[in-house]
Amino acid sequence: MRAPAPVIILDTKGLSAAYGHAQVLFGVDLALHAGEVVALMGRNGAGKSTTLKAIMGLVPPRGGTVTFEGQEISRMNPFRIARLGLGYVPEERRIFTDLTVYENLEVGRKAAASERQGDTKPWTTDRLFSIFPNLAEMKGRRASAMSGGEQQMLTIARTLMGNPHAVLLDEPSEGLAPVIVEQMADAVLAMKAEGIAVLLSEQNLYFASAVSDRAYVIEKGAIRYEGTTADLEANDQIREAYLSM
Repeated sequence: MRAPAPVIILDTKGLSAAYGHAQVLFGVDLALHAGEVVALMGRNGAGKSTTLKAIMGLVPPRGGTVTFEGQEISRMNPFRIARLGLGYVPEERRIFTDLTVYENLEVGRKAAASERQGDTKPWTTDRLFSIFPNLAEMKGRRASAMSGGEQQMLTIARTLMGNPHAVLLDEPSEGLAPVIVEQMADAVLAMKAEGIAVLLSEQNLYFASAVSDRAYVIEKGAIRYEGTTADLEANDQIREAYLSM
């Protein structure tokens, strides 16, 4: 018997976006399946972060559609998209520096769960501390006293407190020490093990290959490659054309 086709949880068709008169995305098509990790790769300025922001409604799409769990979300406000179960971890982190680690997590839970129904095994601080043991050790510390890598982990953990079905993760490994990058990879794989789909924007092919099933390569706001991460690693022509510095 043939295995059932994987369920598409997030889908963009012809997604276009601009900042003022400057168009940045040109008809982006991509899909994320339930329980899958997909890397959106490209150089700085290629359109990775804008793609995530357009999906999340932070940059209004100029054209195309975004569908999440069968519902079109292209014209929704970001807070409504979040309440449907799509989490977003921005590159800038945007934690509450005057609050403690525990308080940051509580803010995430209260903000994201009010309109959600039917979630099983909700995320709690105890569950998150099992994935992020460093956060458990500093749960009473103010976020301003944390390192950049620790703040990144806190941002991911805060997003998970909203019990998302999928997460958009923007440049998770950028600027982090190698040991923190390894911990970040473990966190992404832990999310996948929990059934959470992850779309991450990334420049680091080593990191992407460690965590992702498939990859898209974007250049000048258009998708130039789609395939498995292993095939991307083996494709010298694509890597040289679109990923090398």
